[in-house]
Amino acid sequence: MFFIPAFLIGSSCNDQLDEENHFESADRIICAEVSHLFSNSSTEENRENDIDDIKAYLFDENKLVKEYAGIKRSENRYEFPFDALKGNLYIVANASRLPDFIAPESGLSEEQWAETIVHSTHGKAEMVYTGVLSLSDHAASDRLIPVSLKRVAARFDLKIAVAGTAEVKEITFKNVQKNVYLFPKSELASPEGAPVTDIPLTPEQPYQASQNGILYIYEQHNSDLKVELKASIDGKEYSLETNLPERIVRNTVYSITLRKDVIDADVQLTVEEWKDGGNTNLKPGIDDRLTIDSSLTELPQNVTVANEGSTLILPHLATDFIVAIQSDSELEVFPVADLSLTVEPISNAEWKHKTSSSLAGINLFRIRKKLYSPNMKTVDIPVYFHRKGLTNSYPEDNILIRMTGNPTTSKGALEFGIDTYTHDFNRYIDNEFGIFTLPPEKEMIVEFAEGEDSWIRIDTENGGNEYRVLGGWRPNDPTANGRKQSATLVIRNKSDHSDREEYTVIRRNYGLPVTFLHGVWWCKYNAIKNSKTFDDQVLSSADPAAQANKTLFQYLTDCTPDEYYKLWGWAYQGNSGQGMQVIEQDSVIVLERFTRDEKVHINKLPPTTLSPDGYELPSMEEFNRLFDATNYIWMMYNGTHILKNPWNGHSTVKRQQLRKNNIQVGSMTISNLIYIALSSPDFPEHEPLVWYGPAAQWNDTGILHSGHYNNILFGVYSPTGEGWYMNGGMGNLYMTKNGASSHDTRILRFKKSDVEYIY
Repeated sequence: MFFIPAFLIGSSCNDQLDEENHFESADRIICAEVSHLFSNSSTEENRENDIDDIKAYLFDENKLVKEYAGIKRSENRYEFPFDALKGNLYIVANASRLPDFIAPESGLSEEQWAETIVHSTHGKAEMVYTGVLSLSDHAASDRLIPVSLKRVAARFDLKIAVAGTAEVKEITFKNVQKNVYLFPKSELASPEGAPVTDIPLTPEQPYQASQNGILYIYEQHNSDLKVELKASIDGKEYSLETNLPERIVRNTVYSITLRKDVIDADVQLTVEEWKDGGNTNLKPGIDDRLTIDSSLTELPQNVTVANEGSTLILPHLATDFIVAIQSDSELEVFPVADLSLTVEPISNAEWKHKTSSSLAGINLFRIRKKLYSPNMKTVDIPVYFHRKGLTNSYPEDNILIRMTGNPTTSKGALEFGIDTYTHDFNRYIDNEFGIFTLPPEKEMIVEFAEGEDSWIRIDTENGGNEYRVLGGWRPNDPTANGRKQSATLVIRNKSDHSDREEYTVIRRNYGLPVTFLHGVWWCKYNAIKNSKTFDDQVLSSADPAAQANKTLFQYLTDCTPDEYYKLWGWAYQGNSGQGMQVIEQDSVIVLERFTRDEKVHINKLPPTTLSPDGYELPSMEEFNRLFDATNYIWMMYNGTHILKNPWNGHSTVKRQQLRKNNIQVGSMTISNLIYIALSSPDFPEHEPLVWYGPAAQWNDTGILHSGHYNNILFGVYSPTGEGWYMNGGMGNLYMTKNGASSHDTRILRFKKSDVEYIY
């Protein structure tokens, strides 16, 4: 007669986090779940998961602070919202089944509560569950905190393994303790002076087959515990008695096995004690450990076997190979709980023609592992097997697979995971994407598909082991229409370029038309519509001036009044980025949705607040490179002016101005709209920077000032609120420093943000 316990383990609540509508207002959720049997033969009885009531009690600083009731049930999970992350939480289920249970009350200390003793009337245990959780062990970011509900009782099963016919007529458990601590101790202990009793089990019909859950008793440390069994085997009567293990552990299954292996052998009575409630290496009739036979199949060069064949060490690279495991039993593999690893059986017949060696006592499995990307650490995965033909599965029937971490580390924005090995920014981005630190024998390169620009550059630093990945920018890129731009980062061996790791980087390639003047790549066009959105702007892939093979100054001269209006008639207030179009309202030219209540000053915003990715509002200092002259700049005339502070020695700015007429706005026609080209004689290769746009609006009288519509207020990045304004009438139109108020409208003209790599 054998006593074989199997463990009950709790399945995780985490799998349910995204599948159900939890308490939406709670910061976090406690998820208590009834634990399950480890052995695939030990099924749970219906009554084991039957919970009538469940409550939780929070103790902090040795006193009761809160009781939780009304806990939400979902299948065998019990959930309730929770906010504190300090103290110890005690969960009790089915306390109503206990004859003398008293819930904790104010004044009861945590030490007293932890020493709670429950009693059984006749020695049989009630199906009561407890769970204890130290909340301080969890981080504030933990939204769902799992806890396993474990039975206070241990279960006894009857197993009949007889070569013949057998009937078990009576089983008596002797000296069973009736009292138990409600909550587990760090070391298994029974309450002092716990009374004992005998529990006879006499079925109405003798047991003729194995039976689960014949008795539940409480956890106990009891050297006097015995079991007596009366049975008839092939007509012969037997009375067998033996000691039970001294340590009967809660939440554990013990099997009492009546065994008679051959017809002419006597029934044997033996007990094998399983330490720690069932974690032992002993198995009935099985004494061989599973080991890997590295001689039968050819392992990849970078795969090694260790620990006398019980451990398989895989590289960080992707692998796919056949491994042979020695065992006299046919093995079935349990599913592996790691998405990067698969272990699948293959038949010996499938492999027989590939080897001259005998396959007796050999099980073959195909192992496939995905590439571990940079920053992924070493992971040890025990792969468990079941010996076909045995009732139980045993934890020691496993092979440890060590998946070595990637020796390359990185910091920055790039992350690749183990799925597609792709980082898709799904937006425009440039400059440094990340820094990769490689082993000395490795190198990193970048590859592009045929026809793709070299939009990524890799720079080496610190002696060649660090690789900076830079995203670049191409001025006036005719392909920058928002298309996906892709590149492949390759990590490989320096010596022979083997062991390639390939990682894909994708961005959206957008660009605004630009021209260069005094160290700044100025956008050619004013922002329109939603200033933050590329798709609302004039893109370099659809620049009407470039498509007409003209400068913007030439295009504005030749375009129709309607085309001019679509570019000219936009200004902005506040931080929304929503453009305000020039319209007619009651025979007055105004900006749509203008309000005098705007409190946000555009110039004081961070420079990237209103711009698409990769662009920003130019600073006051950069505007000074155009307008901060030694004398008045009369914008209504052609001419030149000299800067007070030359940029890199360049001080002359040339001006050319023209007017656009017959612009239709609603039912009104307006004319004499000025547009002004600024250029430097030192940079003739770049087309002029052209300024145009509607006058500012600061009250309900619209944008007509001094008889014209040209008093432009410029959006300028200036934390102090400085700015530039085109002041005066058409006979004395001049530039002046004026940041104006927060509700005054202004045009937005962005610049390309600084970029390290231009291709």
